[in-house]
Amino acid sequence: MIGAQKSATRWLRVNLGLHPDVFTAPRELGFFSSAERYASGTSWYLEQFDGWDGEPVVGEASPAYMMWRHHPERVAERVYETLGPVALIAILRNPVDRARSAFVHHVDRGRVEPGADFLAHVRSCPPDADPLGIVSGGWYAASLQPFRERFGDRLLVLVHDDIQADAAGVYRETLRHVGAGEGFVPREIERVRFSIRARDGATESPEPTPADRAELYEYFRVDVAQLQEMLGRDLSMWDPAVGERPTGAPA
Repeated sequence: MIGAQKSATRWLRVNLGLHPDVFTAPRELGFFSSAERYASGTSWYLEQFDGWDGEPVVGEASPAYMMWRHHPERVAERVYETLGPVALIAILRNPVDRARSAFVHHVDRGRVEPGADFLAHVRSCPPDADPLGIVSGGWYAASLQPFRERFGDRLLVLVHDDIQADAAGVYRETLRHVGAGEGFVPREIERVRFSIRARDGATESPEPTPADRAELYEYFRVDVAQLQEMLGRDLSMWDPAVGERPTGAPA
C-alpha cells in the first residue's frame, strides 16, 4: 500500500492482516522512500516480515511512498526493481481533509508549534518547499502517475469516501486485487481505526471555515481534475462548492 497519507491505510493494513491468507508488516517501513536505507540492501527490509508463517499474500503499507516530496518516480522504480510487478493499493482522501489531518498529526508529534494556524502554515511557503508536505501530499494524480506507468492495472486506486459507504465492499475489492480469498471479512470491519486519537496533551486544530476550505481547495483543483480523468471517476464531492465533507471518516 503506497498511500495516501492520512487516508485509512492503517485501517486497511490492520484488517488485511487479519485475513488467514495475508501477512502484513506491523508498521510503516518507508524502505523504498529512503534512498539511504534502500541503498543498504534488502536485508533490513526482509527482517521486517519476521513472523510470516507461509501466508500466500505478503505486504506492507507505507504512505510515504506516494508523498510528492519523496519523489514517487524514484520510489516506483525502486519497488519494481526489487519486487517486480507486485500488486499496489492507494487510498485517496479529500485532499483538504487529508492536509488538515496531516497538520494535526505533525502538531501532535511536536514538528509544528502548538497553537499554530493550519491555513497560515499552508500560506507560509510554496507547497513543494514545505518539508512536511502538507499540501503536496495531496497531489494525487501527479504522485500516482509514475506508479501507473510502471505497474499499470496492478495499481488499485480506492477512494476514502467509499469506506464510509461500504467498508466490507472495499475490503473485498482489495482481496480480489491481491489474490486472497473473499470468503473472510473481519467481524468488526465497519469499525474504522483512527491513526490520530485524542490523547492527553494532544493539540487540536480548529475546523477550517467554508471560506478556508474554498481557499485550500485551490491548491488541489488542477490535480483533482487530472485525477478524475485518470480514474474515470467524478470527484466533485471533494469540491467545497459542490460537496460536503463526510463526517466520521477514518483518518
